[in-house]
Amino acid sequence: QSGPSAARTSPPQSSQKLLAEMQALSFKASVGCSRVCAQAPKQQRVAAAPRVRAEAEAAPAAEKPAWAPPALDSNTPSPIFGGSTGGLLRQAQVEEFHVITWESKKEQIFEMPTGGAAIMRQGPNLLKLARKEQCLALLTQLRTKFKIDGYIYRVFPNGEVQYLHPKDGVYPEKVNAGRPGDNTNMRRIGQNVNPVSIKFSGKIPAEF
Repeated sequence: QSGPSAARTSPPQSSQKLLAEMQALSFKASVGCSRVCAQAPKQQRVAAAPRVRAEAEAAPAAEKPAWAPPALDSNTPSPIFGGSTGGLLRQAQVEEFHVITWESKKEQIFEMPTGGAAIMRQGPNLLKLARKEQCLALLTQLRTKFKIDGYIYRVFPNGEVQYLHPKDGVYPEKVNAGRPGDNTNMRRIGQNVNPVSIKFSGKIPAEF
């Protein structure tokens, strides 16, 4: 159409340009709002993570119960052993003897520290030996070959039982918090005493 009516119905170019700019701005605003809304939960999670971590650190750790040595059950059966010329020494009657206990999942053949072979029973086992070193040798075999942990006791003639090894429930080659060092004194070498001054005193350098 031509004439004055067509001029009235068609908007000017400046109005069309302004309308297009307004539509572009509204589109950018809607896109930015959707991005912020989508990122809000992630930001909330990131902000909540340090709060949860701080609460976990503030919560006191549960104290572990004090370790107590296992009691010795004298009714525990001994391994199946045919016997040998060795046995308990005379000191077992007048001084002491030693006992090692362990628990096996099945019957297995093992070497006796005094010579010969024996069969450990399924379940608990108790073996009397004359020397602590014999118990330690057998315990080393049990731990390395059979992956079995054991306990060593000393029994006096009056029936008193003394728990020996592992002393604090953790074997010596493993780290245990609070374990004091043996024969150690944390000092510089220049702080050591003169060896002549402790000669024949019956003490070791770590005691000075």
